[in-house]
Amino acid sequence: MKTQTAPLIKPIGEWKIGDKDYFISFALTSKPNWFRRVMANLFFGLVWSDYKTPAEEPKPTKGVSIGKTIEVAPNRRTRPIE
Repeated sequence: MKTQTAPLIKPIGEWKIGDKDYFISFALTSKPNWFRRVMANLFFGLVWSDYKTPAEEPKPTKGVSIGKTIEVAPNRRTRPIE
């Protein structure tokens, strides 16, 4: 039997904190209402930004790599990955 995967919902915007090159962001699939956007900006400094198209992928901050795997020498505290 072949397994099926559900299509991922594309994000429509993101919360961002930090400057242009060094920031932390997380994308959402639904836009928060205006009151929550204003309160998040006042209390936490988060800025909401809409994507131009839902297919636009969020870019990582400077100095962050995506999908990096680190090999660790096996010892008594680590288990081998199967």
